[in-house]
Amino acid sequence: MKNNKKPLYKLIFSPDVESDVKNAYNYYNSVLKGLGKRFKNELKKQLILLKINPLTNSYRYDSVRLATINHFPYSIHYTINNKQIVVHAIICDYRNPNEYWVKDTL
Repeated sequence: MKNNKKPLYKLIFSPDVESDVKNAYNYYNSVLKGLGKRFKNELKKQLILLKINPLTNSYRYDSVRLATINHFPYSIHYTINNKQIVVHAIICDYRNPNEYWVKDTL
């Protein structure tokens, strides 16, 4: 039986998210042709899941939650405001978010 529920939350992206995705995409394509596309596909899957139920991920710091991207060491850093998910960054798990973006945005 199909689940016909529409997503309850709207995604909003900070301006830096586009460059985060481009940088990861380009990096993975430089490692192996087609790997960047696989990264984007896994990212899209996780974003769809977030729209349906963003509350499944716990807080990591302040009001920020993290959703991991399957098969890649990247996480989506987001907050929830009413029925909106604000995606602040998509960064490699090896990076310190305080050095990357948290100080300037929260």
